[in-house]
Amino acid sequence: MKKIINLLVMLFVLTTLISSCIDSKNNKLIIGQWKGASWLENGIPNASKSENTSFVFDEKEHYIFTHNGTSKKGTYKVENNLLFTTEEGMQEIMVNITKLTADSLVFDMNNGGTPEKLILLKEK
Repeated sequence: MKKIINLLVMLFVLTTLISSCIDSKNNKLIIGQWKGASWLENGIPNASKSENTSFVFDEKEHYIFTHNGTSKKGTYKVENNLLFTTEEGMQEIMVNITKLTADSLVFDMNNGGTPEKLILLKEK
């Protein structure tokens, strides 16, 4: 029984360490200016949405989202593969980060039951 408890504790510690490493890496990688490259709705490309979409994430956990000429500002946080954004005066929104590298960022989203995928490329 004691071995099982020790094993569970070790697994918990290992999972926590791996999770914190992912958080730290993603928090650094997301910083910068991102431009929309592709926006899929139900798997169908919507070029007008992607062409007019950009994000700026700074190191102080502030963001600016621009879409079709309208900008929204707020704060963000990254936990594991989830991005939480809170627009000024609004409720927190969560999207799934399916890919985050030095030059690309992919969000899986759900807009009223419609699956959407936003692919962004890093500008700076």
